[in-house]
Amino acid sequence: MPISEDRLNTWSQVGAGPSSRDTYATIRRALTHEKAPFANRSVDVFLQGSYGNDTNVWSESDVDVVMSTDAVYHSNTDALNQTDKATFDRQFVPATYQYDHFKSEVTTWLTGWFGKDAMPGNKAVEIAANSSRRKADVLISTEFRLYLPSNGFMPYRYISGVRFVTRDGQTIVNYPKQHSANLTTRHQESKSWLKPTIRIMKNMRNRMADDKVIERSLAPSYFIEGMMHNVPLPAFQRSFQHAVSASLEWLWTAKFNTLSCANGIHPLVANGTHTSWPEDNYSAFLKAAVSITPKGSCARYFRTCGLLRGTP
Repeated sequence: MPISEDRLNTWSQVGAGPSSRDTYATIRRALTHEKAPFANRSVDVFLQGSYGNDTNVWSESDVDVVMSTDAVYHSNTDALNQTDKATFDRQFVPATYQYDHFKSEVTTWLTGWFGKDAMPGNKAVEIAANSSRRKADVLISTEFRLYLPSNGFMPYRYISGVRFVTRDGQTIVNYPKQHSANLTTRHQESKSWLKPTIRIMKNMRNRMADDKVIERSLAPSYFIEGMMHNVPLPAFQRSFQHAVSASLEWLWTAKFNTLSCANGIHPLVANGTHTSWPEDNYSAFLKAAVSITPKGSCARYFRTCGLLRGTP
């Protein structure tokens, strides 16, 4: 039996907004305090994740905050030609302020500000919820610059991301601002269908997890957002039933290596990296989602548009 439009409409609704905004304001107040030991550094505090991207559902509790500095940055110059690389090397000035120092300062400040409610985790400092605050994770990072070659009209340039090191020694680079900006652009192009449909997919995941069909950890919200960012715009119209079934039918036939994360930099599906969805997990989620969604309702439409290669 298909999931009713009324049920999908309920699942499309945004989760708790005011409490997440209040939580972010509380965390930001601590991180931008004038007496913080890093107050004279160039820092950037912003939301990432479901709340930052306006794709949160009611069951999501964590507010993800990024605390980044460009007082020190790391970079990847592999794409530069020899001339641009030589120019970069001549102009490079090693930083005297290091990531470990910044991370230590921010962690100490947060544990002093929030007391026992602040607990350093593997990736972030976890701020426990209380009566007026949702649980929050503060990711402490430095700027990362992915350098791009000259395009003939301007010299080499870079895309700015964030870099952090987990407690167990893993270095991770990601691009949360590009992820958020690209999602918003795609949402506008879809005439405001994309983000509600993402929230439906997250609620489908939660329902399947509750029913023991899949493990909830199989499909992180970040990857669901990236997955849906790839779906062609003709899917997003008419009804949520159409949007869901059309999206899943298209994804079912799409090749893994054609899909990218919403940031447009990392592949969506790949093994052995923190920034991509493992193939088995992606396949298991897609199969489970397709199994509870009527198939074939949009195949002819998509084939007419030249966007579908076969039938699930």
